Amino acid sequence: MTKLAGFFFSLPLMAIGAAAAADWDNTLVNYCFECHDDATEKAGFSLESLEADFLGRSNHEAWVRVHDRLAKGEMPPRDEPQPNDTERRELLAALAEKLHAASLQHQSEGRVAFRRLNRNEYEYTMHDLLGIGADLRSLLPEDNKAGGFDTVSAGLETSATHLVRYQIAADQALAGVYPARVLSRNSGTPRFRMTGREFLEGRQEVHQKGIKPYIQIRGDTFVYGAQLYKHGSVQTQRTIPDREGKTRASPVVAGRYRIRASMHALNTDRPIPVTIGRISTDRFGHDKLEHLLEIRDALPNQPRVVELEADLAANEQVYLSPNSLTPFRNLKGPDKKPILPDFTGPCLAVDWLEIEGPLTEVDSFQDYFGGLPRVPARFYEDFLAGKKVQDWQRMNPNEFLKPQNRLRLISDSPGEDAERLVRHFIRRAFRGMGDEALSQGFVDRAQKLIADGEPLEDALLTVYKEVLCSPHFLFRIEEPGELNDFALASRLSYFLWSSAPDDALLDLAEKGELRKPEVLRAQTERMLNDWRSERFVRHFAGQWLDLEKLHEMKPDRIYFEYDEDLAWSMGEETRRFFEEVLARNLPVTEFVDSDWSMLNARLARHYGIEGVTGMDLRRVKLPPDAHRGGIITQASILKLTTNASYTSPIKRGVWILERILGTPPSPPPPAIEAIEPDIRGAVTIREQMVAHKTQAVCASCHVKIDPPGFALENFDVLGGWRERYRVGKGGPGIDYVHLANYPEKKVWLAKPVEAFGETPDGAEFAGIDDYRQLLLRHPEQIARNLVEKLMIYGTGAELEFADRQVVEEIVEAAKADEYGFRSLLHAVVQSRIFRNK
Repeated sequence: MTKLAGFFFSLPLMAIGAAAAADWDNTLVNYCFECHDDATEKAGFSLESLEADFLGRSNHEAWVRVHDRLAKGEMPPRDEPQPNDTERRELLAALAEKLHAASLQHQSEGRVAFRRLNRNEYEYTMHDLLGIGADLRSLLPEDNKAGGFDTVSAGLETSATHLVRYQIAADQALAGVYPARVLSRNSGTPRFRMTGREFLEGRQEVHQKGIKPYIQIRGDTFVYGAQLYKHGSVQTQRTIPDREGKTRASPVVAGRYRIRASMHALNTDRPIPVTIGRISTDRFGHDKLEHLLEIRDALPNQPRVVELEADLAANEQVYLSPNSLTPFRNLKGPDKKPILPDFTGPCLAVDWLEIEGPLTEVDSFQDYFGGLPRVPARFYEDFLAGKKVQDWQRMNPNEFLKPQNRLRLISDSPGEDAERLVRHFIRRAFRGMGDEALSQGFVDRAQKLIADGEPLEDALLTVYKEVLCSPHFLFRIEEPGELNDFALASRLSYFLWSSAPDDALLDLAEKGELRKPEVLRAQTERMLNDWRSERFVRHFAGQWLDLEKLHEMKPDRIYFEYDEDLAWSMGEETRRFFEEVLARNLPVTEFVDSDWSMLNARLARHYGIEGVTGMDLRRVKLPPDAHRGGIITQASILKLTTNASYTSPIKRGVWILERILGTPPSPPPPAIEAIEPDIRGAVTIREQMVAHKTQAVCASCHVKIDPPGFALENFDVLGGWRERYRVGKGGPGIDYVHLANYPEKKVWLAKPVEAFGETPDGAEFAGIDDYRQLLLRHPEQIARNLVEKLMIYGTGAELEFADRQVVEEIVEAAKADEYGFRSLLHAVVQSRIFRNK
């Protein structure tokens, strides 16, 4: 008897007889052994010698592959004899039951391994905990991904480098909490406002030489009459404290700020797009558009206050500039004349620019240093003795850098203050998970330092650093079984905010109420409506859809319609589409097909959609013949799934299978060479792939990859619609014609695009419009994939076989709600998988 032969007789949970079990055994022998016995071992896999041991990880994974390939009808191959429906169903049921039982046993100690915070989570946690905005992420090594996300424990190893960098990062973070000199967190006032006149008459000159002739001051309004280069514009001055310690401009400390500006367009009946950006990004940051905060419209003759929030570096400068789409005079030309009072050309008027912040729920000095009075070290003894000391707060800021002027805390009971402050810090830093013995250890440490003569502020900073370098801060530690309220608070907050739970969550956890379904749902809603949920959009959508790769590659020069406005709009369309589907609880099928998108004038022009003006992104109904809808036809997705000069049906097909359907193909064999399309236009990609697919090892995967890939072939490298392939120069059969949607530009066009195909189950399509309808036949698969992605990202572990039951229950229940995205997210949070280790 083979090792397999005894397998089905070991199914104690199945109420079957030995004869029936033998029939199932025969199913594998009859239909699979011809290719997968010890003698043949096709593809290096033998069923004959596969152990009937479902607990061993390697055996378990092998049986899962057998189950899945049988379930999908991929095995036996279509041209081989097939088991009948009863044989296949009974075999799958037997395998599923055994795999499920073994998988549950694997999870007896919990699905999720001990894991550390990734770089994003570490920085956000430090920002929210300490009320700072310092760049800490760049201090830490890159994170690896597992299951498509950088939140999964399997990819988050910890090295000696991490341990050293955490100490450096903690020092830098705490320096922003207890600065060496007197520093008001709000720069002397919570708000800095600058009018045009104040800007022009201030110490800082207009940013670019030669701009002044194109500027007028009308009252307090700053008026532009030229297109400025890059950052030339109304711009906040650098922060320079004067002798009285007052600040003349914007952010002294890093943090989150609210930026507001009043502006309007003059002498035009169309909006003037205005770029709002920051100065500090370097050349590489510019390539990834990190300097761009927003592009908003100034409305004709109607003052408009635009508002946004952004994380700014210390001494950051924020600027407003007429966008490149504006019909302004070009400063490069010879006509450099002043704007006259009767100038009738388009102008941008900026009444004022205002920055408020840092916006934080944490007053770190008050919370972690008790708001205790401070004096320079050289006055410390005199102050304690009751002697009068000079008004040191008016000293030059540079004086505070001297050791004798280092600020000292004044406390009547330093030991008691240390205990109170350390315990408060630990509760937040350890997210409510530290026990009394752990807390007391840090308290004892602080009190010993004070007893040994350490100043209170030094003792606190030392202990705070040790807390921030502790495994209880750097790692998320969960006990097997159902998560307690504090662990659930952390899982929820890192899922939706990529950061530690706030006081509201910790208070509910402390009361033991968070695990109540209605409370958990209410908190999920609260957190989704908080600005910090932007992090969920950025990092979940960014990794699920690969948006993080959008600006990694600049298109070839033959795609000269590519510009900064289009590049920025691409990513924003997809992020805001994601936000809209989530906020309105729209069906997840909208990601595949919708009759709307989030557009502005730049995208609308690129897509050939009329009637959209200005750069404000808003929901726009798509015309029936637009060939757009969902995310799979958005320029961002189409660009990130191509190469610089040509499209790749393989890359796009794999992306659809992995990201939208959750059915990734097997990786290509190592000996298979990649296809390099003929960019001269003599041979189409389809013609090249015909020869490639004749290899049997390639054909089995390409039958799944090619349909979605070719369905998207009507979209070029930038996601523009095309009927023919664009090439770099002329030749036989190549025409030089005006570019659709950009009639002022001409391009070389070669052979016609071939966007037809056939799905693995034999359904034919003739382009993306047909193919999307084929995808919509199985909405449950789109929902299933998204639920699985949310589970992996939110729990920090890839799904196991036993988890499939929970996923199926969620998908089945969501059918009545048309698979609404927000409903699916709530179901994930309420599920057994999310609420257990």
